[in-house]
Amino acid sequence: MKVTRRQFLKVTGATVASFAVVELGFDMTATASGLKGVRTQGVKPVPTICPYCGAGCGLVVYAKEGAPADGPQLLSVQGDPDNPINRGGACSKGSAMMNLREIYNPETGEQEINPERIWKPRYRAPGSDKWVEKDWDWMLDRIAERFKETRDKYFEHKDENGIIVNRCEALASMGGAALDNEELHLIAKMNRALGMTFVENQARI
Repeated sequence: MKVTRRQFLKVTGATVASFAVVELGFDMTATASGLKGVRTQGVKPVPTICPYCGAGCGLVVYAKEGAPADGPQLLSVQGDPDNPINRGGACSKGSAMMNLREIYNPETGEQEINPERIWKPRYRAPGSDKWVEKDWDWMLDRIAERFKETRDKYFEHKDENGIIVNRCEALASMGGAALDNEELHLIAKMNRALGMTFVENQARI
């Protein structure tokens, strides 16, 4: 039988490898287990609940303990597969939970503010393509002015049939998912007083 060079190398290579593993007592299972332990050493999974809405989805936060002065270093946030509500899934807000974290800088050894996180209100003027940072007082005053202008312009006391409706269909409200029942109750009362008919909540959408 004619044996090619490639076949000879395959046979001899497999024989040497088998001898090294079996005869010399190399335990590859233990090696693989050891490598896995190194990757997860010091990493602690902590179950928690997503803070964004009232659905109660479960999350698992993976953190690794650093130096005592640094505190734990956040590595990952995943959906909790053991939670019966979301069963490991996460919506767009829960999936972006890592954006709320402080970032560990290995050069300085300190936790730094995430540059992707928005800390101040931003306003884009009509026709502009740029967002400008504004303070809260300016922003709240501007929102109140727009509300009053819109309500004064589009408020309907009666419809085309003469029926009293007291509504303003040019305004709409989107409730925040992190609001509690008392806050939502007050917002709903304010919306109805303004004549809103389009009232929705983010958590339901």
